Amino acid sequence: MTEQYLRNITPDYITGAVSACEGIKDSMVLINGPLGCKFFHGYASGQSVMKSPELWGLRGELRLRDAMDDHLVRSQYFAGTPQVPGTNLRYEDFIFGTVEQLRRALNDILAERSYSLITVIQAPGTSLLAETLEPELEEMAAESGTPCFFVESPVFSENLFLGYDETMAGLLERFARAPETDTAEVRRTGEATEKNGRPSVNLFGFYTYEKYLEGDLEEIRRLLDLCGIDVHCAAGANCTMESLRSIHAADAHICFSAERCTKTAAWLKRHSDRPILDLGFMPVGPDLTERLVRTISSLLGTDCGPALEEIERVRARIFYYIARFTGGKGFPRDFRYAAEGEASMLYAMTDYLSGYLGIEPEALHVLFRPREGGGDRKLTELLEELGCGQALKRDITEAKDVVLFGSANAIARSLAYSGNVFGVETMFPSSGYIHVVPKTMVGASGALYLLEQVMNGLRMLRAWD
Repeated sequence: MTEQYLRNITPDYITGAVSACEGIKDSMVLINGPLGCKFFHGYASGQSVMKSPELWGLRGELRLRDAMDDHLVRSQYFAGTPQVPGTNLRYEDFIFGTVEQLRRALNDILAERSYSLITVIQAPGTSLLAETLEPELEEMAAESGTPCFFVESPVFSENLFLGYDETMAGLLERFARAPETDTAEVRRTGEATEKNGRPSVNLFGFYTYEKYLEGDLEEIRRLLDLCGIDVHCAAGANCTMESLRSIHAADAHICFSAERCTKTAAWLKRHSDRPILDLGFMPVGPDLTERLVRTISSLLGTDCGPALEEIERVRARIFYYIARFTGGKGFPRDFRYAAEGEASMLYAMTDYLSGYLGIEPEALHVLFRPREGGGDRKLTELLEELGCGQALKRDITEAKDVVLFGSANAIARSLAYSGNVFGVETMFPSSGYIHVVPKTMVGASGALYLLEQVMNGLRMLRAWD
């Protein structure tokens, strides 16, 4: 049943490729295909990161005329969505070739705005034409003086994170300067780090299709700042083109998730002389967050004391709310949760919800398994240690009387089987709820947010009994 509800709505390879390139600030991803191939990506790309090139005036004021009545958004290429346009191919383009329409689209779009990077991704149909478009794209980009990147034939049947990971590795291969490159910009970056006495790191594993990207990044930056560490580049998460080019100027690289960073980490090992902290998990809950700050501070020789004090304050707040609202007895023994996501995220959530809060998982469903397999070994070992190994064998859409962490589709499917489910959206697709205030599931703040959802879920589930 789980595979049935996921079959047509799980984001695939091309979504990951779009996310990696769209995650560069002021960039443009152009889908070379009919408009129908771009609508999902055009809508989804604007859910987690706000991109507003050329909308802010000299005094920092938003020009509402541009924001609300942008004729480029109403053009045949954007078709009402602010990001990820398409070339709007017609049937004759599939007969005579797509080069002319691609040139026309780029000329029209670049006449209105300038971009830091142009990425052209072939749609499924155009990939079958076997055209040699990369030289043409290079020529068009050279005319505008804009860097370009071309994704020839995505492996469409593969999953989101493989697309993101391979595309990110491709971007680094094309644009990241070699460590020994002694450019003026790299020298300036090094001098700035030396001047303020603070080391810097690059973050890998965040992407624009992430549910709470803005809040997650803000929380990680805040914790690292408490450790006396700056973030040089958050690759694929609204980073600048220049920070991506100069990633070797940072003092270390942090890779947060095996599913998102396997090929990226392999590229870094081959081309960078900086240490790589391959966490293999997202820092969810106080314990994993403490492990992150202690490890990176030890690696770079900084003082993580202020961050540890913040984590202890969060632990105290967690204890207070559990004691206050559960009568000092903790969560009821029959209280359960269910969740879906990639193995590294489920591992982190299980470590917090089960290992720290003491709530038993009813069902867990692993998404986006690596092509090589074996990505959920740490999760399996943790569940066996907790005595909850059967959770991976149960169907989350049939779980009853649980707090369900997952996409809106998984929550809706579960509600069709049981009205006694409290859904918490932790990933896309979403129900359309608009989040104005940034939220996070990682770090110290994320631990409190998840506790808030769990406690309110418990109250609602008991109210329905």
